Amino acid sequence: MKPRIGFAGMGIMGKPMAQNIVKAGFDVAVYNRTRPQPGDVPGAAVALTPADLARERDVLIVMVTGPEAVDAILWGEDGMAPHLGQGKTVVNMSTVSPQYSLQLAQKVEATGADFVDAPVSGSKVPAQQGALVILAGGSESVVASLEPVFSAMGKKTVHCGPAPQGTMMKMAVNLLLANMMSGLSEMLTFGKAGGLSDKTMLDVVLGGPMGCDLFRVKEPLIRQRTFLAQFPLKHMAKDLKFVTDTACTLRCPAPSAFQNLQLYNQGMSKGMGELDFSAVMQVLEGMI
Repeated sequence: MKPRIGFAGMGIMGKPMAQNIVKAGFDVAVYNRTRPQPGDVPGAAVALTPADLARERDVLIVMVTGPEAVDAILWGEDGMAPHLGQGKTVVNMSTVSPQYSLQLAQKVEATGADFVDAPVSGSKVPAQQGALVILAGGSESVVASLEPVFSAMGKKTVHCGPAPQGTMMKMAVNLLLANMMSGLSEMLTFGKAGGLSDKTMLDVVLGGPMGCDLFRVKEPLIRQRTFLAQFPLKHMAKDLKFVTDTACTLRCPAPSAFQNLQLYNQGMSKGMGELDFSAVMQVLEGMI
């Protein structure tokens, strides 16, 4: 028997993820701080509060912007917490820090419910296509029981270990993502200063061994200078702060993380937060 799914968070990522779970044949109810419209997730019920969502559902997925929003969903007024317990599973797919995720796991498990931290690798288009990579941290048996749900949203689920190892993997992935994007942006800025065109440089990069899916996805944004958000810059800035905080706690060298945090914070100060994170290129161009 398929579990009944409650999904909280109808943002850029959450809405298509919930839509794909419905398409896979699950009984789904959704909640959002701003009440979803009936056509947002066809086939899903709409819960008025997180408490309503938790009361009737077995698996409770949270996909919101960060720790404050997760706390509001779980522990705030009309939150899920009073309705957690044995037989319930909370799956936090929001991007938070490993330290916060560990604390969240302990609080949820204290109610008797199971907890999985399962952030994703991928942005808007993979979410729409059901092609995300699910980075799961938690009990191996609980993660295995969620495989049909995860398969509705993603092409692959990786069990990273106990919570918060899913979140730790997400931080590592986003550190690499920031490095790749700032590296490409620096290369394009440098070449442009020397008289090369974006077209010429992108043709070389994408035509050789440095070509990758990330650069191909960002190519139209760079060529057209539109930077319509697939993964907003403000979220990368937030995630890099989580990375640098975690690096400090672990006493782990992460020099590029601190450098990239400065670049993305500059983007925030210039009003680029709602643009795609590839707009970091404009931060570098503004230094010339």
